[in-house]
Amino acid sequence: MARERRLEARDVAAIFQSFAEVMRELPPDIEAGWLDAEGELRLAPDIGHKLRTARNVREVLRQIREAERDQD
Repeated sequence: MARERRLEARDVAAIFQSFAEVMRELPPDIEAGWLDAEGELRLAPDIGHKLRTARNVREVLRQIREAERDQD
């Protein structure tokens, strides 16, 4: 069973930096979340699926580029 763990500021900063890097993989106009009436950030329920799809697309594009380089 998972347990709570206190995080230091550097831990939270590292998490947010990693998350921001992954979010850059998505098209800039895709819905990723919203601010609710209280100003709290809410992530889209399917954000994990969107991130996995973006990574898969990026991998396919990388493979295509490598294949083109190998042909040259």
